[in-house]
Amino acid sequence: MSLYDRLEVSKTASQEEIKKAFYRLSKTTHPDKGGDAEAFKAINQAYEILSDADKRRHYDMTGSIDEGGGGGAPVDLSEMFGGSFGFGGGPFGMGGDLGAMFGSMFGGGGGQRVRRKASRGPDKTQDLPLKLSDFYHGRTIPITFQQQRACALCKASGALKSETCSGCKGAGMKMFMRQIGPGMIQQGMSPCTDCNGEGKRIIQVCHECNGRKYKADSKTLDARILPGMTEGEKIRFHGECSDSPDYETPGDVVLNLIRAGVETEADLDWKGNDLHTTHSVEVAEALLGFNAVVKGHPTGKDLSLSWGGGLLQHEMVLTAKGLGMPVKGKPGQFGDLFVHIEISVGSGEMKRVWTEAERTMLQTLFPEWEVPPSGGIPLGL
Repeated sequence: MSLYDRLEVSKTASQEEIKKAFYRLSKTTHPDKGGDAEAFKAINQAYEILSDADKRRHYDMTGSIDEGGGGGAPVDLSEMFGGSFGFGGGPFGMGGDLGAMFGSMFGGGGGQRVRRKASRGPDKTQDLPLKLSDFYHGRTIPITFQQQRACALCKASGALKSETCSGCKGAGMKMFMRQIGPGMIQQGMSPCTDCNGEGKRIIQVCHECNGRKYKADSKTLDARILPGMTEGEKIRFHGECSDSPDYETPGDVVLNLIRAGVETEADLDWKGNDLHTTHSVEVAEALLGFNAVVKGHPTGKDLSLSWGGGLLQHEMVLTAKGLGMPVKGKPGQFGDLFVHIEISVGSGEMKRVWTEAERTMLQTLFPEWEVPPSGGIPLGL
């Protein structure tokens, strides 16, 4: 009886029709409803296969009931043909032991399958936010995380004692044959179900890792920030990523240094080893001098700066030597602090007309100024 007959539907039935047929029949065949358990099992199997597009397609092509969608149960050729293909004795006229033949194909000598691994795992990069003062003074920050390492006791095998799998002779793979149509046979390889493709069977589980092959422990790395290091520099810890069965050696842990907390620090721009800030002065201060306090300098102290007087122009830059960032690897050497001047006119300016003496003095400071032509309507304060 076909699966379609079990559900009392045609081969062209839609998924909705199959679903309705199953629900209808389950009401009478379910054991809880007084039905027959075997009959319910049969329609349940039919529904599981026909309601899955891939399984249904395979069933329609081969007529094989394979709930895994693989087209039939694997067949061990080594058992079917006595474990070898001898000249004249085997059906294909080939010599050689299957274990050795496929053992070398999948990694090796002695019939043992060896899993191919990439040589090195990927790096793990993480941003490390720092304040400007951290870059200035330097500091050491402990970084703690969970690190997976191969179990040393069982050497990442999960077993203290094991034996070669008899089902695949240590190859980890079995050859199978399945019928995919009238007169059509497919052969291929699949992982050995006896040993889950490992080639060995565990006799005694490792008590150190409980058979997991790897152990996770807390790991702490000390990230040492040197005075004068800059944003974007990286601190690399070689081989400190977790071990993995996919890679021969683990990748590196990489810390990317970035500046954080800018909104809580002084209005200081950082370029190379130099710091930059902007200071706004009024006209009188531009002519006669000023005092300024820079707060939040990475030294941790407020800086008191002064300009002794002289003509300042808008967007001029004043320099405070040695008040920038330290130069990495050169103790005692520092960059500079550059103060960018903005001239503004505030409410505190003098509201009177210059005297002739003052006008004469100012003209010496602004020699390019020319006396405006007279004849206009005079303005007053």
